[in-house]
Amino acid sequence: MNYFRYALPVPTVAIAATLAVGAQAGVINSNLRIEAGQTFELGGGQPGGFLVTGRNTGPVAVVVLAQGDGNAAPVIKIRAEPGAAIDARFGPGEAALLRNTSATKGARLQLRISGDTSSLGMTYSANP
Repeated sequence: MNYFRYALPVPTVAIAATLAVGAQAGVINSNLRIEAGQTFELGGGQPGGFLVTGRNTGPVAVVVLAQGDGNAAPVIKIRAEPGAAIDARFGPGEAALLRNTSATKGARLQLRISGDTSSLGMTYSANP
């Protein structure tokens, strides 16, 4: 019996291993806290899209908005009340804006960010 007859070619195994490692590198897990009156800004200008999933684990609602390149007005994707799930997809160049709706209490989110995460910028700003 020829043992090597059923083995995968070495290049195929190497490519499969590379894809598995690359897929894991594109995931960010976060216990995010957003102070009262603040917005967490994620992405904007990146070459690929990304997905934000998770749950609002805090005591206040959070609004998730998408803002395209340029000065376009943000568009509401979802409003996540306390305990609600978050599932929002963002395209290339789009920024995710996670806005704490409270002026007095902090927000908390358990998030998983996947997709093109290699060049995502992250910052906070005051709510408009």
